[in-house]
Amino acid sequence: MSFWHNDLIKNNIVSWAKFKPSGLFLQAFLAFWLTIISILLLLVALSQLQPEQLETKPLKGKLRDTISHLTHNIERLVNVKQKPINKVIAHPRFNQHKWLYLAHENIEQSISSEVNKYNLDLSLLHFQTSDQPLFIATERYFAYGPFPIKLNNEHYLLYQIKPVREPALMMRIKMLPFWLKAVAVILPSILLSVLFSRRLVAPLNSLGGTAKSLARGQLNARVNIPKHRHDEITTLMHDFNHMADKLEQSVLTHKQLLADVSHELRSPLTRLTLANALAQDHANAAQLTYLARIEKEAHCLDKMLSDILTLSRLEYGQESLHLQQVSFATLLDNVLLDAQFEAEQTGKTLIANAPPMISLQCNGELLSSAIENVLRNAIKYAQTQVELSFHLSKNEVVLRICDDGEGVSDSALAQLCRPFYRTSQSRNRDSGGIGLGLAIAKRAIFAHHGSLAFKHNQPQGLVVTITLPI
Repeated sequence: MSFWHNDLIKNNIVSWAKFKPSGLFLQAFLAFWLTIISILLLLVALSQLQPEQLETKPLKGKLRDTISHLTHNIERLVNVKQKPINKVIAHPRFNQHKWLYLAHENIEQSISSEVNKYNLDLSLLHFQTSDQPLFIATERYFAYGPFPIKLNNEHYLLYQIKPVREPALMMRIKMLPFWLKAVAVILPSILLSVLFSRRLVAPLNSLGGTAKSLARGQLNARVNIPKHRHDEITTLMHDFNHMADKLEQSVLTHKQLLADVSHELRSPLTRLTLANALAQDHANAAQLTYLARIEKEAHCLDKMLSDILTLSRLEYGQESLHLQQVSFATLLDNVLLDAQFEAEQTGKTLIANAPPMISLQCNGELLSSAIENVLRNAIKYAQTQVELSFHLSKNEVVLRICDDGEGVSDSALAQLCRPFYRTSQSRNRDSGGIGLGLAIAKRAIFAHHGSLAFKHNQPQGLVVTITLPI
């Protein structure tokens, strides 16, 4: 039996040894008690600053009747039977468990039934002007009165005194005005709650902001971890940064692999194209059909690899922009001519305003290719017409491309610029490509510190907004 008892105690000790209050637990615990202590200290300070005061309320009930009856008896014994005042009020009949005090307008003539051994300040009662009996509370005693009484042709006010057994400090706090006690409770609570909340929420806000940056594609976003903190939040920050490191490494490895594979495929593809061209020189009519098909697919594959390499260079920041001042109207001349021709060939209408006469610091080839990609994409999926408009402000120019096509769902709208993403309407090669055009356009526009946004058109279709800084 003793063995099992000792084993149970040992297990409990081990369990308590493993339990260590967390940093947040200690912070919340200390914040709670710090608030309580602050409230108490503020109450004590306010009570010391407050002058000694009286609290009064009307005296009612049996106690009033008892003291009133006592007053009549004292008057009868002193005025009728000519008994000395001191002996009457000190008589056990009147003084049993009672301390009587006769207040005279001349404080020197006031009479007490007991020695003031508690050194109570009874002079406060002389400042009462009420002619109705009251319950009077001070920090050191309670008084019941005044009851007017005339003894030996002298006018007195009779009070019954009851010393307070509670510490004077507690009474001073109790007697503070309600609004002052409310301030003493609310002020420290709010201040310390704000401080504790800021200490708790600030790193979480930082963590949330970094998570949003990471979600927007800033793979190098990391949380700044405070050196002086050692709690669960800093542990979470370390784990988040570790996760971000792994995520960045995984994404960069994936992109690098894609770029390397695409680059390595260019050489055999070039040899394939050259061999196909040589074979066509010695092929008969039947063979030329197949060789032409091979040539077409080789060109498609070459275009795909070129797009992948361009996207990879833009994502890595390896694309050299070679910025120079370019006329915006000149930049769009060929783009609009080609788009107008393509729209006419497909039986659609392109309505385009005249571009504003401004100059942009940009890579003309890359930017025009991005705008052309978006515009041709709108023409491809429009039903009857596409509208292109411009809005010029002090710091930016906005291109707005609207089509009346079938549009896309809300879920697809947010993914239109994701590499290799194609909507359900464009799954085949002839209509949809491989889903890199808009991804390249977006990154090319971002490289010029611009933005590309999509939203639904009314009643149907899409609205694409391209914003470029001037």
